[in-house]
Amino acid sequence: MNIDDIKKISLVEFLNQLGYQPTGRDSKGLWFYSPCRSERKPSFHVNPRKDVWFDFGSGAGGDIFTLAGELCNSSDFIRQAEFIAEKMQMPIAMPYKPEPFIEQPTFEDMKVSKLESPALLKYLADRGIPRNIAQRWCVQVDYRLHGKDYYAIGFENNAHGFELRNSFYKGSYPPKHITHIADGNTRCNVFEGFIDFLSAERLGLNDGSDSVVLNSVANVGKALTIFPDYSVIACYLDNDEAGRSALARLRREFGDKIMDKSALYPDHKDLNDYLVATQPKISNNSKLKL
Repeated sequence: MNIDDIKKISLVEFLNQLGYQPTGRDSKGLWFYSPCRSERKPSFHVNPRKDVWFDFGSGAGGDIFTLAGELCNSSDFIRQAEFIAEKMQMPIAMPYKPEPFIEQPTFEDMKVSKLESPALLKYLADRGIPRNIAQRWCVQVDYRLHGKDYYAIGFENNAHGFELRNSFYKGSYPPKHITHIADGNTRCNVFEGFIDFLSAERLGLNDGSDSVVLNSVANVGKALTIFPDYSVIACYLDNDEAGRSALARLRREFGDKIMDKSALYPDHKDLNDYLVATQPKISNNSKLKL
């Protein structure tokens, strides 16, 4: 990583690499949607001659390094430079550090059945998901781990692994993969996790659309071969750095096909957080008419 090379990168070039294109111009520069937050009208201004930016929505501004600091939430100059180099796909010289060995959990006696556990249904009800939606898309997974018996909500992926959730555990039964729910539609909704997908089911956002649940933003690459078949790709991703980074990558790959739907929940972390905050609470016996 060469700091001098990073200093030569223009803000406009950096924003383009992040997936942001100018929406207009004035006598002093260009307007963009802010890469730091969700907004309905562009309030992020770049002066290409001075190579500085100012976000009228937040009052922040500076050069490419301060922007990187905003995006990676760090005031450390080296971390900011590393972030820019990563996004610009520049080589980063790092000292060799052996990868630590992490023992993978060994699941035993795994059994898959209809989701009936009152505790698991209450967990979903507390997150705004009624019984009939939960039972349509999820199963109950009983398993043994480290000599103890557990049970969790299971959401199957395309490789026949499962995302596992209960009040105390968030993990997965390998292999890890995306979940593609296809019904021949031309529009596809994209979610980071299955709780957001279930939230969209309750909100009626999936009507007339196929869905891709990434089951982790790290799985974006596994979905790239699916999206070319769709004319519209509506992204309900989290309002955080990981969600914005995934959205930017999809925009680089598919351009105007990508729709950022996070404007629906600008003041919430994700779609489920929005659902819990805005919709009537339900009991674990509740069903929603479809």
